[in-house]
Amino acid sequence: MSDDWTSHESAPLHASTDSPAWPRAKSGTLAALPRPHRPREKAFSKGVSALGQAELLSLLLGSGTAKTSVIDTAERLVRRHGLKGLRALTPHEWTREPGVGPALATRLASAFELGRRASAWGESEERARITRPREVWKLTRDLGHAKKEHLLGLYLDAQNGLIHRETISVGSLNTTRTHPREILYPAIAHLALGFILVHNHPSGSLDPSDEDVAFTRAVHRAGETVGIELYDHLIVAKGGFTSLRERGAF
Repeated sequence: MSDDWTSHESAPLHASTDSPAWPRAKSGTLAALPRPHRPREKAFSKGVSALGQAELLSLLLGSGTAKTSVIDTAERLVRRHGLKGLRALTPHEWTREPGVGPALATRLASAFELGRRASAWGESEERARITRPREVWKLTRDLGHAKKEHLLGLYLDAQNGLIHRETISVGSLNTTRTHPREILYPAIAHLALGFILVHNHPSGSLDPSDEDVAFTRAVHRAGETVGIELYDHLIVAKGGFTSLRERGAF
């Protein structure tokens, strides 16, 4: 890896707002809307880029509840959470919303995850070249808004090209007690030469805990045993990131 691994901070991004996306009918039902203004028909005639946030969400929801139309449900969710809040919801948190069962919850969370990855990685996601901590942060800064700790592994080839990204665990590192073999298995499976770990601190702190340092050293030793190097371990939060290698933690 390059010696130019330095940490930087970034101002948090601002959520965008979305005005009502269609003419409102008194009944609030899709059937009451003129056909050209219905989200599905509008997507085909004008493209999905022409749809507002609530319209897009209504298509993912598919239907409303017995008491609330899909239009009202989508607009309520956008007002309540905002776009960034919606993309941060876990499947479990989605099921707390009226009318959202496990199948729909996983579909919604997956759709937002795809959008998050597309935004972070771009068209060259599979072979993004990573040589500095800031480049890692650009690929994973969405974690700064997560409400739970996520541990990610980024697996690289001989040219530091990204060949695989994997969520290794969700939850406090203290409770999940992730074993190094769970981290090294994807590296072996994808023939990676090295890897980078990234985890977030929902508290917003960028300081590594004693447990973070001990965990990193254990994984580093395990990687050396099989000839797969741990290049760095980043902590990310809303305010930026910290490189444990830069801090001399291992």
